[in-house]
Amino acid sequence: MPAPNPIRVTGVILAPASERTYRTALPNGKETLAHLSPRRAAALGTLAPETRVNLEMTSYDFSIARIASVVDPAV
Repeated sequence: MPAPNPIRVTGVILAPASERTYRTALPNGKETLAHLSPRRAAALGTLAPETRVNLEMTSYDFSIARIASVVDPAV
């Protein structure tokens, strides 16, 4: 279930951590672990490093996030 009032921020994929999980960098330089839902993973496939993504996270834990959408694919 999505968190009520998630914090939304744009991040950059650094490297894959597993099939649906990626290490991402936030604008302030902090790294976080971000995941794709199974449905989005099937639609998007594998994301390349340097891809900009929209992230959602709770105010309780900034170390994990959900990838909401892709801003622009890596060039």
